[in-house]
Amino acid sequence: MRSKRQVLGEERGCQMDVLLAEWRAELEEKRQHEERISRELSEALENAVKAGGSADIARSFNMSINRYSKKMKQLETSAIELATNLKTVSGLADNIADRVSALDLAKGRVVDCLQRVSDLRDLRTCSEGVDLAIQQEDYEQAAKHIHRFLTLDTAVFKMGEQIDARDAGQSMTHSYNVLRLAQTTLKGIIERKFDEAVETADIASMERFFKLFPLISEHKNGLERFGRYLCQKVDKLGEENYKVMMAGGTDDGRANVLFADCLTMIFEGIARIIEIHQPLIDNFYGADKLLLLMEMIQVSCDREIDRVINAFRKTRQYDEKFKAISKYMRSLDRTPDEKKVDALDLDILLSEVALMQSRTELYWKFMKRRLGEAPANATNAEETEQEKIDFFDPEMTEEEIEASKERIRKNRLECSQKLEQLVNRSLLGTRMQEIADKYLMMEQFYVTECMQKAVEMDVTEEGSLTSSVVDDFFFIVRKTIRRALSCSSVDCTCAMINYGAAVLEGDFLNHVGIPIQKGYPSVGWTAEAYQTAQTAYNVLQHGKTMAEAGPDNQRVQFIAAVNNVRAAIESIHSLKGSISEDIKKFMSGISSVESGKIDHSLTQFDELCRTFENFGSAAINALFKASIKPKLKSSADLFLDIPHDLTEDLLTEYEAVDPFMDNFIAQLDKQVAQFEKILLHANYQELLSAVCTEVAEQLERVIMKCTSNQFNRFGGLQLDKELRHLTSYLTSVAGWMVREKCFRISQIVSLLNVENVAEAVDVCEQFESSSQSIRSMSLSEVKKVLALRFDLPIDQIKSLTI
Repeated sequence: MRSKRQVLGEERGCQMDVLLAEWRAELEEKRQHEERISRELSEALENAVKAGGSADIARSFNMSINRYSKKMKQLETSAIELATNLKTVSGLADNIADRVSALDLAKGRVVDCLQRVSDLRDLRTCSEGVDLAIQQEDYEQAAKHIHRFLTLDTAVFKMGEQIDARDAGQSMTHSYNVLRLAQTTLKGIIERKFDEAVETADIASMERFFKLFPLISEHKNGLERFGRYLCQKVDKLGEENYKVMMAGGTDDGRANVLFADCLTMIFEGIARIIEIHQPLIDNFYGADKLLLLMEMIQVSCDREIDRVINAFRKTRQYDEKFKAISKYMRSLDRTPDEKKVDALDLDILLSEVALMQSRTELYWKFMKRRLGEAPANATNAEETEQEKIDFFDPEMTEEEIEASKERIRKNRLECSQKLEQLVNRSLLGTRMQEIADKYLMMEQFYVTECMQKAVEMDVTEEGSLTSSVVDDFFFIVRKTIRRALSCSSVDCTCAMINYGAAVLEGDFLNHVGIPIQKGYPSVGWTAEAYQTAQTAYNVLQHGKTMAEAGPDNQRVQFIAAVNNVRAAIESIHSLKGSISEDIKKFMSGISSVESGKIDHSLTQFDELCRTFENFGSAAINALFKASIKPKLKSSADLFLDIPHDLTEDLLTEYEAVDPFMDNFIAQLDKQVAQFEKILLHANYQELLSAVCTEVAEQLERVIMKCTSNQFNRFGGLQLDKELRHLTSYLTSVAGWMVREKCFRISQIVSLLNVENVAEAVDVCEQFESSSQSIRSMSLSEVKKVLALRFDLPIDQIKSLTI
């Protein structure tokens, strides 16, 4: 290999050649430029001579050109001389570079020679000291001699074979044989001493000899023996906890989670073993060897966990309950007295399963975290340090740096894949997956049973606007989703979120929708008579009492159902928020793909809210049509019986006693006030919105029907006062949304108060500019309203344009 100085000399020579080539090219370019200027000057001179006819000018110019040409020749001579000097300098530089390269090569050979001499000396020292160290039981020093011997370059032994030593006992071949024999002897001693330390439980001696295996290149042997020792500890740990579990545990209060506690104790014990011995593995064997040790320990872990899981399935009758639930869920002809799994017992069982899943996931996270802390790009501590040095070597090329980075990424990916295989292929992962698969169906059965009980026990407490089914349903859904979330399994969590949303949209909405589908009993004597007949029929058919089947009870159930729907919307928002917070708390380390799964499942709650809102709005609309709209229509019809062709005296009299609006507002307030205390605020506001819309439409209807009872100017003023009174009342009970609802009727009243037809144009333009979201009246509608004023010229109204 060429030395660094030789390479630098060659680089300097190449740079000088490049500079000379550039200078020659520039000189040639200047020469061409000179010739071009000369030609141009000659042509200019000839043209001047021809034009002026003077020979003196040509002679003077030629003399100047000759002087310039002489100077350029001198410059060319100097440039050639400079090029010659530069070439000489370049040759000298090449000569110096060759000498530096030769010196560098000689220095490298000297360094290599000195290293070989040092290695030969170390080889002899090791061969002379290894037997003595073994005899004195200084196994650490003997292992260091063997380690130094194993790290020597093979060139040392080849060179040693060519050296003829006077004393055959001190030859390189003899040293080599002595060290090889000492390596075999020391290996047997370390193995025997390590086994004896394991049998006598001498931890200090065991760790002492465990550290010596890597020095004699017996990494695998040391890890296997140490792994067997740790497996014995895991077996002992599992046996102790298994006996405690079969004896009923140490705390009667935790009998319901006895098997989960046993798993927890085993996992914690294994984690403690790994945590204690990981520094020993990392420092003397290399951080990547921890995975090999975990694979050996996992075999014992699987064996002990399998015993616990088998005992759990047998004692808790897990498989029998799953079969009974599966048969019941699939059967179509279910009978009420059919024997089923008790929901309370199932709740306790599912909580223990969730705890077992949680502890297992926590154990795997611990394993991944421990491996993540270890650098996966080296096979031992020395290689790790060497790779760090190489990585930051300034003499490395970009290709070498990229190759090093790629090698590190590949090693880390390989380590991650091995760990995933360990998780997925282990007996622990397989058995827990079997339990999780059955857990989902059993959880769904538990939800169904609890929902049925909630429906059977549905009752509206005194002073409450909603029934108990709302709190019961959402408590059950929240509980099951949080239990699935505690399993630390994204798939289980998404499955229960989907099922919870389906239950709310199906069972819950069907239950609260039954009273709404029956409708709100209508008012009026005809409707009361029909309702009485319907009640009597229900009493005869279903055996209910008159109070249970009567219209009053039906109204109470309808109102409660409407409130339940509105309360469910608020509960859905609260449920989604609490689940999102729990996910952030318990699943903060999930991947982006798993986070996307959960977000997609949570979007079902938004769709569910829209479904409930549409259903609740339809129910409020039905309530309004049945209870308020009929009376509102009859109250508005009284407006047609009141004269609108008023005198000034009559207008003054109406200010004291209003003949229509006071009674209309009183009747409206009576109808609306009865729902204020029995409806939730959101439902009451929606009902008021429907009332405001209907009031505006009814007033517009009766005003436009006043074709035979037309208005004059004073009648329009009275109508304006009535509208202001009505708007003030509606604003006090419904808020500012009344302004939008009454926009059209305000236009009509304003048109009926104009002094002349020309003023109507200004009124229309004012309303059109004041509101962009509400459609203004058309020209035909404006003419129709103005026609209600008998004191306006009909011909001007017909010729009106806007």
